[in-house]
Amino acid sequence: MYRYKRGIRCSYDRQGYIYFTSRQYRFLPAEKKEKIRKLCREAGGENSQALLAFVTSDKSATEVCMAHFISKATLYRAVQRYYEAFPKWL
Repeated sequence: MYRYKRGIRCSYDRQGYIYFTSRQYRFLPAEKKEKIRKLCREAGGENSQALLAFVTSDKSATEVCMAHFISKATLYRAVQRYYEAFPKWL
């Protein structure tokens, strides 16, 4: 479910675009999938797999953090970098 994240410096509409584009990951063509994976690697660093799992699925933050052994704060910082670095159009 989409929720506006006040701590991220993007408008409501922009965040919606990023959220719904990311959630459509499995239906995107290969080149767009690669762009999202690259962005996750840049924004998430060593936690890129956790970030990718969180932004492209309906898994909760708790579920992703427990599976990848990271804190919620670490995940949320990566999500913020992901949203703020997302290209204007994918």
